[in-house]
Amino acid sequence: MATKKLYDHRSKDVNITREVGYMLAKTISMFEYSGLPETIPARELEKMLQRNGYAFIAEHNGKLYAFNGGVGGELDAYYNPTKIIVSNPGLCLSKEYSIENDGVFMRSDSMEMGLGQLYAKYCTMLIENDINMTMYGYNSRMQKMLSAADDKTRASAEVFMKKLIDGDLSVIAENALFDGLKVHSEKSGGFDQVRAMVEYHQYIKASMLNEVGLASNFNMKRERFVAGEVEMQQDTAFPLVYDMMACRQEAVKKINEKFGLSIEVGFGSVWAVNVRSSQMVSPTTHQFWTAFR
Repeated sequence: MATKKLYDHRSKDVNITREVGYMLAKTISMFEYSGLPETIPARELEKMLQRNGYAFIAEHNGKLYAFNGGVGGELDAYYNPTKIIVSNPGLCLSKEYSIENDGVFMRSDSMEMGLGQLYAKYCTMLIENDINMTMYGYNSRMQKMLSAADDKTRASAEVFMKKLIDGDLSVIAENALFDGLKVHSEKSGGFDQVRAMVEYHQYIKASMLNEVGLASNFNMKRERFVAGEVEMQQDTAFPLVYDMMACRQEAVKKINEKFGLSIEVGFGSVWAVNVRSSQMVSPTTHQFWTAFR
């Protein structure tokens, strides 16, 4: 029975999809909700928002659900769609809703982009660099390459190499082997090339984490940062997260008013830790996190 490879560096699409999934699994816990109805699990809501960029909250058979659908219809004064078509096989539902009157349109961010496309960009770069490092590892095994001019020379060289691997001393008896056999040395950039690929990998990962408010150091040149650099790095990591929280709070307020609920949203996981530790950071960062306590 053939053994299935756990990781194939040549399967780019599969590996990119897997990496995007891992990143989404990390940021699903960015926000925590209280007061959501049982028909809208917080995990499913965040999956919808972060993958698709938006969700539509509406009633169906007296219960509240979060739907994904295609937006369209006549545009409003700001060129935003006014209709959303929902097709949900699990609920046997196929219906066109008015975004303004039939529910609440919940954005993941102001541009309704979500995080899927952002992760796809960085994960594509990571997988490409993974291929570079994998190929470098394979090439590093080829310190010497032998080429033979004919089958007889090749057979003699293989016998010679086998005896060397087995630990036996061997003697070449024919000059023809020397005449027909050539040795090629592999030349590579060595450690500098490996370090460049590792630093590039760290840079891509840090850039992706910084986008979602997780300050990550990609500076490989120095052993430590000064306080000002740390504060600046943390402050510049927050804009997208700030916008995502603002969009969720705006939607939650509309849902509560329209459907008579008491839903609350706040930061979760390590983002909540940043809230508690914000007083130890810069004043700008502290003001930002305080707004969402």
